Amino acid sequence: MKKKISILLAMIMVVSMMLAGCGSSGSDSFESSSESDEGLTKVSVAFCTFTGYAPMFIAKENGYFEDKGIDIDIMVIEDESTYASLITKGDIQFLATAQDPNVRMYGNGATMKYVLTMDKSVGADGLVATADIQSLDDLKGKTVALDKSASSYYFFLKALEDSSITEDDINVLDMGDTTEAGVSFMGGKVDAAIMWEPELSEALDSVEGAHALVTSADYPNCISDSLVVNTKYAEENPEIVTAMQEAWNEAVAFYNENPEESYELMASGFEEVTAEDIKGDCEGLEFLGESENAALVDEANEENIFNICQDMAEFWEAQGECKSTDLTDYFTLVK
Repeated sequence: MKKKISILLAMIMVVSMMLAGCGSSGSDSFESSSESDEGLTKVSVAFCTFTGYAPMFIAKENGYFEDKGIDIDIMVIEDESTYASLITKGDIQFLATAQDPNVRMYGNGATMKYVLTMDKSVGADGLVATADIQSLDDLKGKTVALDKSASSYYFFLKALEDSSITEDDINVLDMGDTTEAGVSFMGGKVDAAIMWEPELSEALDSVEGAHALVTSADYPNCISDSLVVNTKYAEENPEIVTAMQEAWNEAVAFYNENPEESYELMASGFEEVTAEDIKGDCEGLEFLGESENAALVDEANEENIFNICQDMAEFWEAQGECKSTDLTDYFTLVK
């Protein structure tokens, strides 16, 4: 579940952030970390309205950042087209967004490093179709609505690799917003759509014969989210990177032990999002804490983060969306 706002409002938010002194417009802006009046190190992290990032609000409300000497500024910025510029210029220190866009941004020159994986979709995203479409092959000649800017597009293309058809065999309708794709399907305007919760469950419950051809549970490595950091800032402030990792891990541990309380804390940082919204989203998400991230960076595991991201980079290079597949420097903080 992501909530979009207008690009104009997003631009205003970005300008306000820069005027407030969250970072300079140059990539050499981190000579030292600034301090708040309380002697805490000021740190900014940005992400859009999405439940996968919401444990950050648990960490903030429970004082995990403050305990580690951090004065955290969490910025909800819906215009994801600005992310590569913001993290590269140093206008934000940390960025949370989907894994495959991060790989593409890095491959196209964004100066950032991988910190950790925050969550992965294990059923929260799906390809929903009408009753007459019983397999991926049946999509041939049909109209599928989706958002090509979302990670669910990567999931869709990877799923098609297990069929006898390609994207060229389908009438793909790029809605520019996954919610709009879901609404189009429920309105009977398209034959199938990629959507996520809560529209996914709503479509399955409200449209006669609607069913999920595939979900992210079938492709658990396709849709995930990661935290990245500006390269220069990471090099000059390694202790802050470690502190951010620790605060995140503590937040995930708290969520695992106190889910009901966590829903309230997670909803508190977003506008027009309720604890019930968060709870529903969490049914299709898995948050990754200390042990899960340790397993991801263990090269002995075949499904490690290095292989997952390398597959993404090579996939998007083949699509003409990624200039470089060399992720060596992207992983220097964890490898």
